Amino acid sequence: MFTGVSGSGKSSLAFSTLYVEAQRRYLESVSPYARRLFHQMDVPEVDEIQGLPPAVALQQQRGSPTTRSLVGSVTTLSNLLRMLYSRAGDYPRGQAHLDAESFSPNTPEGACPRCHGLGRIHEVTEASMVPDPSKTIRERAIAAWPTAWGGQNLRDILISLGIDVDTPWRKLPKKERNWILFTEEQPQVPVYPGWGHDEIQRAIRRRIEPAYMGTGATPYPRTCACRHCRCPL
Repeated sequence: MFTGVSGSGKSSLAFSTLYVEAQRRYLESVSPYARRLFHQMDVPEVDEIQGLPPAVALQQQRGSPTTRSLVGSVTTLSNLLRMLYSRAGDYPRGQAHLDAESFSPNTPEGACPRCHGLGRIHEVTEASMVPDPSKTIRERAIAAWPTAWGGQNLRDILISLGIDVDTPWRKLPKKERNWILFTEEQPQVPVYPGWGHDEIQRAIRRRIEPAYMGTGATPYPRTCACRHCRCPL
């Protein structure tokens, strides 16, 4: 309550005090990065101010969407939630303090270690790489393999390894199918393009020089080679 004679500045003092306090509370609600661009606001020289809620501004932003874009980040509401959790949450054992970045899905500290902040996990499966198991390898049952020479090269390598490329995929042994799709082995095998397995074995025994030595490693592991985004192949 302000008292004083008329014209002493009661209204000006009241509104100035409320303005400074509202401004200070508003700046506490914006992102930590934005707060660094402003000077620190001092607390008004009063004992207590009641009935003044903190001002929170939500503004729609037009930016380039990413796989991690969500309503909270677009409206900056996620900044407020991260600040709340960093102050009101329970700290894990051995963690004396957590900042707001520890709760952000866009930072290495706050992102889920399994989905990396994307909210979903992509895994390559046999069904995704072989959509029609009634086809044979020669009929391009493995749709994930490259076309043209790349796929032919992988097929010829399998022939040299003794794998039947003319049997429907579903009839091949499960262990054999898993090796073809997911192995990390890299055996070096002689390649005789267009030859059958028996012909290749005879050529090897007779020491007939192959067209080239092929590497029998599949170029399609369970996750992509970048090992960060873990995107589907």
